[in-house]
Amino acid sequence: MDRKSWIIVTLCVILAGVNLYYVQENQKLAQAEAARIKQEQAAKKAAETPAAPSAATPAPGVTPAAPAAPVAAVAAAVPVETHSIKVGTVTFELTSKGGGIARAALAGTDQVTLNKNGLEAIGALRREASGMDALAYKLTEKSDKSATFEGTTAEGIVVTKKYTLTEGPEGDEHLIDLKITLKNTGTAQHRSEEYYLYAGAATALKHDEGRYDGFFWNNAGDTDHELSKYFGKGFFSEAPTEYRHSFNALRYAGVMSRFYTHIITRMAEKDAPAKLWAGRRKLAQPIDAASVGKAEIEDFTYDAAMSLPVVDLAPGASVTENYQIYLGPKEYDRLSRIGHQRSYAMFYGYFKIVSIALSKVMRWMHNISGSWGLAVILLTIFVRLCLWPIHAKSTMTMKRMGLLGPLMKELQEKYKDNPQQQQMETMKLYKDYGVNPLGGCLPLFLQFPIFIGLYSVLEVAAELRGQSFWWVRDLAAADTQGQLLGFNINPLPIIMGLTMVAQMKLTPQPATVDKTQQRIFMLMPLFFLWISYDFAAALALYWSTQNIFSVFQTRIMKLYMPEPKLEKVALKPAAKAAPAQNPFFNSGAPSKDNKKKGPKPPRLGG
Repeated sequence: MDRKSWIIVTLCVILAGVNLYYVQENQKLAQAEAARIKQEQAAKKAAETPAAPSAATPAPGVTPAAPAAPVAAVAAAVPVETHSIKVGTVTFELTSKGGGIARAALAGTDQVTLNKNGLEAIGALRREASGMDALAYKLTEKSDKSATFEGTTAEGIVVTKKYTLTEGPEGDEHLIDLKITLKNTGTAQHRSEEYYLYAGAATALKHDEGRYDGFFWNNAGDTDHELSKYFGKGFFSEAPTEYRHSFNALRYAGVMSRFYTHIITRMAEKDAPAKLWAGRRKLAQPIDAASVGKAEIEDFTYDAAMSLPVVDLAPGASVTENYQIYLGPKEYDRLSRIGHQRSYAMFYGYFKIVSIALSKVMRWMHNISGSWGLAVILLTIFVRLCLWPIHAKSTMTMKRMGLLGPLMKELQEKYKDNPQQQQMETMKLYKDYGVNPLGGCLPLFLQFPIFIGLYSVLEVAAELRGQSFWWVRDLAAADTQGQLLGFNINPLPIIMGLTMVAQMKLTPQPATVDKTQQRIFMLMPLFFLWISYDFAAALALYWSTQNIFSVFQTRIMKLYMPEPKLEKVALKPAAKAAPAQNPFFNSGAPSKDNKKKGPKPPRLGG
């Protein structure tokens, strides 16, 4: 066989081995799943059958565990008590079922209910990360600013949860304190690493926003996250069903959607090890009403739970942990103000520093103008003014390169059979006329991180959600004004495409651009129009404003800046190097040039 045949055979053998490995793994997973289902059915059957009293006595120092079914029955028998705490535009709906925040209703421009698809209340205390809090709580105290729940486990652990509105300089209407106390009223030592606080469920507001959903954590100041794609199926692996990880200093954790987030922060002077669990659930109904009944549309919600530090209680001892729960929009300014590194949960990407700076400037522009639409326009103009000197120099360089076009074509014809010599002569031509071929690309390199940073800000800016501007009803959504032949009519992206064409017409093209490249450049506006047609209106507004300002900038430069001339650069003669000094030269002795000329003395002796 030849070399190509051996390569094909080798690849086939490798793929066959990989396929066999994953077939065996899938069989093991299927067997494990079948065994788990069988055990659950057996446990359910045993719970329904009344068990005979056992004569065995528990070992000393061990508290006998009560069966789960009676606890659930007691929890179901206790009537559910609710209490609402309202502050500003936020209403926290608390419930004794789980002893936590069932929902958080955000009024104002938000008009959103957080944890609407939650399995239980935020702050529910689970004994297994993916389980449920079956403890029967009672509402023992309540006021306009607080609520206290209390319940006792089968092991004799009294759980007390007190929710209080956060006040002080770091207070916020979206922030609430949680003080949780565990007291051992039994006669045995109680130790456990499996106490989890449920962080709630984050769900996208629209089907297209599902890619922004996910969970995150902060471990000793290092913040990271996973988006919905984490639960996707890999090329050689099955889709993970959950996320479990232990951290040595877990400060906070939570879930998030595109514009909103749940953050549970541990308030303590010292960090402590803790665990994080996260999972995904398929919703029974699609998020968008228009998608109801379509089997191909799948929407999900994302849950998370953060564990308490290790609980180790002697009989009669108690431990108290303090937390803060944030339920609100993802606004950098707000999260930065309430501190405790919560602003790190704004995942702007690689150009995070640029995004933070632009976010602050945009908020400052909003404080001046009072309109978020005007803030986007003013921010765009501000960025363009900062880049004006570089843009002007780039334009002059491109114009000078355009003047070199005929000379460069002569070189291409003269050295068409010698590319290396052609390149050398081209570089010599640039040097003779003082043209930097990279000068026209510099603004692009500077604008790229600015554009990506601003895109990251406008993409997840909760401040823009629900804000209207001109005909735009929501700056965080497309500015659809109707339909034509089944297609949405979005004016701002169309304006963006037209202004891009005008900008390209006025921008001087480099001398090396041929007709094929010119056609490609002319198709660029159509390409950008296609990919950004359904973008948020704020992004289209930014891009349209930038194009219009660029056209204005080009006209101003054409009127008031002289056109470049094709002139060779006068090369300065190289300075003559001074002779090397002798280290033994006596600088104090007079040189021959410094000797005075005069009459010589007479020569004696003939």
